[in-house]
Amino acid sequence: MLKSLVEQAGGVVDDTAVYRFLRSAQIVPVTISDWATGQILHANDQAANLLGLPIDGVLNHSMREFYGDADGRERFLAAIANEPGAVRMELELRRADGSRLWVEAAGERVRYHGADAILAVINDITLHKAREAELAELTRKLHEQTADMTRLAAELRLKKHAAEAANAAKSAFLANMSHELRSPLNAILGFAEIVRDMHFGADSAERYAQYGGHIHEAGTHLLALIDDILDLAKVEAGKLELQPASFDLVELLEECAQMMRPQAERRGLDFQIALPAAGMTLTADRRRVKQMVVNLLSNAIKFTQAGGRVDLEVGRAADGGTIILVADSGVGMTPEQILLALQPFGRVRGSIAIDPTGSGLGLPIVRNLIDAHGGKLEIVSEPDKGTVARLLFPADLA
Repeated sequence: MLKSLVEQAGGVVDDTAVYRFLRSAQIVPVTISDWATGQILHANDQAANLLGLPIDGVLNHSMREFYGDADGRERFLAAIANEPGAVRMELELRRADGSRLWVEAAGERVRYHGADAILAVINDITLHKAREAELAELTRKLHEQTADMTRLAAELRLKKHAAEAANAAKSAFLANMSHELRSPLNAILGFAEIVRDMHFGADSAERYAQYGGHIHEAGTHLLALIDDILDLAKVEAGKLELQPASFDLVELLEECAQMMRPQAERRGLDFQIALPAAGMTLTADRRRVKQMVVNLLSNAIKFTQAGGRVDLEVGRAADGGTIILVADSGVGMTPEQILLALQPFGRVRGSIAIDPTGSGLGLPIVRNLIDAHGGKLEIVSEPDKGTVARLLFPADLA
């Protein structure tokens, strides 16, 4: 409708044609304003109502006063000047009382009373713009909700996969634990039955004593295994209570070395320690630190061939932290094997050939214990070139 009304003024060159158009366009707001100054030269009742002024007061104003932004009229004029025929544009206007409204203005350059002017037909689209804004807001919220749903679905998938992985790990853990517990129990029961039934006769006391030693060895292994399982369970459940205190770290490491040296010598290993003459203090759970070091030394000794070397060192890091290093020249591991060794019961194939004993819980316990102290376990290894394990304690424990 607006287009047809403005097109009736197309090519208007005299006042008679403009008057004819104005008579035919009495039901819609129409204004005529001076091209240069914006002075309102004509407005019908609908336009006056739209601008919030009485009809006899409109002519005292310039259209510039009713634009919502200072550049609105210039943009409208530029569009009309650059385009032949009628031009449509959405504009924000300001009524006389300061309230705002949106209009669709169809304008064209005409001659009125011998001067250049703009003839504009105005359509109030405030409600349409409000609904458009509401629709845009609803669309934005819908996009946000869609993104949230997508993110939630991804999180649920990750949680589902994590739960499935946890269930699989739990099943594998229970299966491995069952196997590890059954092995020493079967040995204990088997040797105990032989002794109980005097399988070799009443005069084989020496042999029964030997089997008694086997029973004791299997029982000791079983007790150590249960202790390891309980320690691992406590740490992973956050139930392990550390008892930190300041102690002489060099003294503790010497105790560890003294404890493990006989085992290293039995295997024909060169066991070297490099400890400072002056004491080094560490504020941590002394028993747990000793447990970590003994576990690392035990692994190094077990998986190093005769004639190899095991080293124990301690020092300060650049940031003031404490580093305990256990290195060996043993079988070593690939990166994949390191990840396996850090899993409960994750014994690395190949290392078992050197020493089939052990539960595969040593490294997981060490990692969890050092984590509980706020530190870190680093392992660097290469097949056939040995392994270096570092316990990194933070500076605030030094």
